[in-house]
Amino acid sequence: MGMAVPIREGSPILTPGRVEPIRIVTKELALAEQFEAWRDFMAAAIDIKFPSGAESGFDAEQEVWNLGSMALARARVPGGGERIWHHLDRHPFDHWCLVLVIPDGERTAEPELFLRSLARPFEGHGSGADTIISLYVPRDLFRSGAAALDRLDNRIPPGPLAALLADYMLSLSRRLPDLPPEAFPAVIEATREIIGACLLPGADRLEAASDVLAASTVDRARRIVNQHLGASGFGPAQLGRMLGVSRSRLYRLFEPLGGVTAYIRRQRLLAAHRALLDPLETSAIVAISERVGFPDASAFSRAFRAEFGYSPTQARAALSRPTAAPSVRRPGNGVGGLSLGDILNRLGA
Repeated sequence: MGMAVPIREGSPILTPGRVEPIRIVTKELALAEQFEAWRDFMAAAIDIKFPSGAESGFDAEQEVWNLGSMALARARVPGGGERIWHHLDRHPFDHWCLVLVIPDGERTAEPELFLRSLARPFEGHGSGADTIISLYVPRDLFRSGAAALDRLDNRIPPGPLAALLADYMLSLSRRLPDLPPEAFPAVIEATREIIGACLLPGADRLEAASDVLAASTVDRARRIVNQHLGASGFGPAQLGRMLGVSRSRLYRLFEPLGGVTAYIRRQRLLAAHRALLDPLETSAIVAISERVGFPDASAFSRAFRAEFGYSPTQARAALSRPTAAPSVRRPGNGVGGLSLGDILNRLGA
């Protein structure tokens, strides 16, 4: 038996003077279907469980704005019943998520601020009625500060700078509905500056200098890898020579990313993943696999499934269904069948 589609408002396209968000509202669904609709809308980014109480309803709503190279979401979730969520084990997104949790709809307790990497394991719990503002930031926007941000690992020390950043996120979420699209580039730059000013200044100078040097080398490595995705024989040896670093230094630089070989393979698979979810990409799957350095179609299919948990064929088939990716199980989507995953897939594109 199919599940009803949640109430969807707004438009994902540009309208005169402003950009409408993708909006999901569950309150007019049957009570037993509300939580699953919400879970499906979020499924491309996180998996949420509601061990008890789902049958009594989950009256929630969320708006998601695509700013071009960042995305901002503002959600209201109900209290009553523990929610458990975790990042996907094989995540197709390499973004940070800056999360501001405002308990009880901004009326009582102090807001809490967190920084999480979608590419790293995380499990969270909640049961209160909260307003949650989430800012999705691609890793490439903070190349030189990536190592320092990674060390925060969900911990943002309280203090005036954290409070300033929280105030900024709240203000941005309130003013976005009235901002014209031509203002978004300036908003992105201002947001980058305030995140850097609030989260990066406390790092030790020597350590920060080392981080900048390492990040610069890794950034060059990223560009080289992206330029050679189609060369099936390209690997650590070639990358090390092009960077001018020793084998041992290359491996140390990529250790936080799971190793250089794994990084190259993942970038190839991510490129294929983006192509397979691109409605304008008409190449055969075997042609896409060859283009990203997998001349053996069977090896590509095995690697793709191991990385994302579903096959290339299933990924492409998602284009014909009202979901963002195979991980979205039911139509918990915003207007036009769009979900949070659609926006995250398009950041920076």
